[in-house]
Amino acid sequence: METDPQRSALIGRGEAPIHEPGLDPLLRQGIDAGTLKVTTQLESVLTDHKVLVLAVGTPSLPDGRTDLRALDAVAAGLAEHAEAGTVVVIKSTVPPGTGRRMERQLGGDARNLRVVSCPEFLREGSAIADIAHSDRFVVGGSDEAAVSRVVRLLNPFNVPVVRSGNTEAELIKYGANAFLAMKISFINEIANLCDHVDANIDDVAAGMGMDARIGAASLRAGLGFGGSCFPKDVVALEHAARSEGFTFWMLRAAMEVNEQQRIRFVQKIRVALGSSLEGRRIAMLGLAFKPGTDDMRQAPSLVIAERLVELGATVVAHDPAAMSAAKLLLPQVTFAADPYSAMEGADLVALVTEWPEYLDIDWQRAASMVRRRVVVDGRNCLNQANLAAQGFNYHGIGRPPETEQWDRRETAQLAGSAADPT
Repeated sequence: METDPQRSALIGRGEAPIHEPGLDPLLRQGIDAGTLKVTTQLESVLTDHKVLVLAVGTPSLPDGRTDLRALDAVAAGLAEHAEAGTVVVIKSTVPPGTGRRMERQLGGDARNLRVVSCPEFLREGSAIADIAHSDRFVVGGSDEAAVSRVVRLLNPFNVPVVRSGNTEAELIKYGANAFLAMKISFINEIANLCDHVDANIDDVAAGMGMDARIGAASLRAGLGFGGSCFPKDVVALEHAARSEGFTFWMLRAAMEVNEQQRIRFVQKIRVALGSSLEGRRIAMLGLAFKPGTDDMRQAPSLVIAERLVELGATVVAHDPAAMSAAKLLLPQVTFAADPYSAMEGADLVALVTEWPEYLDIDWQRAASMVRRRVVVDGRNCLNQANLAAQGFNYHGIGRPPETEQWDRRETAQLAGSAADPT
């Protein structure tokens, strides 16, 4: 059941309303086989269906609370129409205590409607692979029969099962995302320190990641976390803590570091161009919060582009998937059909999203198109030595400049060369 008629029609034709690799063929397969049916009416899916999966949006409210209005609206419909014995599965990310509260809303034992919390851990851009290769299948509830039923139905790939109560399952999801967010912010702070002490974050992160207690995952310095999960889940968990009378200081720090990371990137651009950005043309490569998706929610590109424009720069951007969504959010930005068009006449190239297309850019060709050979790499994904060989002045996150590159620039200045060293 999809309440938006346009999205419902898209899905009914086997077309995904979001950019997710491999999803369209699976949708068409289900539609053609008759195993997937789409409707806009809640009542029509309640008759003779004993397991209902709730996957509605739970965005953040301005004060940090989770907006549960969509979930509550569905619960009201279930309380009125769902048949006795129905198992209600909450896939949406919800604050601790929501599952228990919903079970009371639905009538509890009197109606024999059971609520099972079953959070998802899919990553945008690799969701289909994650279904079959998940680290764990978390399922929580007070009724063992209902929990077992959900495991049989929704865990066909037999990934390891973690059984718990509803609230514990809800906290596993929040705790996992919050911990990863703190890990990302921590490595970004180490990278910021590397910038000050002339150290290489790549070597530092590699050495830290070899410690089995730490692990290499999410130890990549860059522009921080974005998207629909980490930002809102961190804020929601911090709000849940405050509502219980204590302050989750580590989460507050992680959020502050994440916000500052975008501004630090703009500052790197200013330094690379000699402080003033008035009249400068910036080529921005990447808009989505991560490669493999068109999701612009909490994307670093939004803050970066807006700030660059405020400082007088002209921003020309490209993204393989997210430009349609970005055009609605960044009306002051010019959009290019391909990365080379974006770089034409640019004073600086800013890499914001590490799409594979950008890793394969012909930098020799790019060198002949830009006005100044300056690259600021917000994801530390470009080959620094290759760029230096093409005469580019490279700036990364916690990456020191190539010695050969700086020697060449210093030699040109000592010789009194009139050529622009960038």
